[in-house]
Amino acid sequence: MLLEFKVSNFMSIKDEVRVSCIANTATEHEENVYPYGKDRILPTLAFYGYNAAGKSNIFKALTTAILFVRNSNLMQINTLIKTTPFLLDEGSRKNPTKMDFVFVSKGKKYNYGFEITAKEVILEYLYEYESSRPSMIFERKKEEYNFTTQNSKELEAYKEKNTSNKLFLCTATAWNCQLTKNAFLWFAESIDIYDSGAFNDNQILDYLDANQDNEETKGFLLDVFKRTDFNISDYVFESKAMQDMNVVLPPGITLDQSILDQMKINSKEFKFDALHNVKDEEGNEMDYPISYPFESKGTKMMIAYAPIIKKALELGRIIVVDELDNSLHPLLTNYLIKLFVDKRINKNGAQLIFNSHDTNLLDSELLRRDQIYLVKKDESGQTRIGNLYEYKARRTDNFRKSYFNGKYIGLPKIKDGIDWQFIK
Repeated sequence: MLLEFKVSNFMSIKDEVRVSCIANTATEHEENVYPYGKDRILPTLAFYGYNAAGKSNIFKALTTAILFVRNSNLMQINTLIKTTPFLLDEGSRKNPTKMDFVFVSKGKKYNYGFEITAKEVILEYLYEYESSRPSMIFERKKEEYNFTTQNSKELEAYKEKNTSNKLFLCTATAWNCQLTKNAFLWFAESIDIYDSGAFNDNQILDYLDANQDNEETKGFLLDVFKRTDFNISDYVFESKAMQDMNVVLPPGITLDQSILDQMKINSKEFKFDALHNVKDEEGNEMDYPISYPFESKGTKMMIAYAPIIKKALELGRIIVVDELDNSLHPLLTNYLIKLFVDKRINKNGAQLIFNSHDTNLLDSELLRRDQIYLVKKDESGQTRIGNLYEYKARRTDNFRKSYFNGKYIGLPKIKDGIDWQFIK
């Protein structure tokens, strides 16, 4: 469960941007709130703003942090860290990127963060909440480490195994350190980022294949199709390793047969035929198969989302989606959001964080004011954000109308026409 994320000096983000999943004191839509200790947690957050305002950069910051944690132990000593600071002033170009997370993993609350440049980790820390105040597990400033007396005996041994471009969290966990394991597993298993615009057909079917673990996956997808009026009554899905795969190598280069066999296993062929239920002129119901390439983009997106969402709901995972509404009707996007709000379905605290241009979702009947973040880029070129509650929106406002009337931030300033001299 994600409680808070903060980032500064990353791409279009210069000053700190704070994203909070902790509900404020407003009482609207209490069904949209999950209790956790003294906090009340939001299961969904929506981000709005014009093109190039920086919505995707917030998600890229999350992706950068998650991949850095997951891949830290794979880095060689001279490998550069993948980060891009704010480039529109000289000071920021030289300063580190800062990222900070507050989250719940395996029932415990943690605060983990770091400061990085392309060459090294400047600062890193991990705290655990045993009460309302955090307790230090470790702190690190470059090559200097600080541990409590209680934790020192276990953690001291891992200092020499770490390098300047790696995260101590990952190095210690790789050596089976129990003090850091839960926090690492949150990054490894509990949060995933998806770019809907980058979904291709093989990737979509690969998601489906990876989750064909039981009949419940198929039942879930068919139930989604039924409830969202796709007229799909059943489907047949098959996957198999490619038998005839032509691998072209440079002259003089050969591959061991075991490697080729593994490449065949990892390169699969998919077959997906959906049965569409229709009525003939006499009103008789008939099922007609249609193969995957002939399905609409919206159908394909639902095929992609269904297994991802099912796993998130079952395991209490966080899914972050760039442009959730891509190729989906507003009512379909609305349906996906409501899956995470319905406590009968979302029993394990799963969360959906997304950005969108679909202003139909700016709806006071669907989302609380603290669930809707607006994003803009100011005159200095840096991204600023705030939720509707912070921008003094009233719960009785027509959010969509107020947004288009310029009452809130995040609306592009577009001037009509074009300079006539450019038209010959």
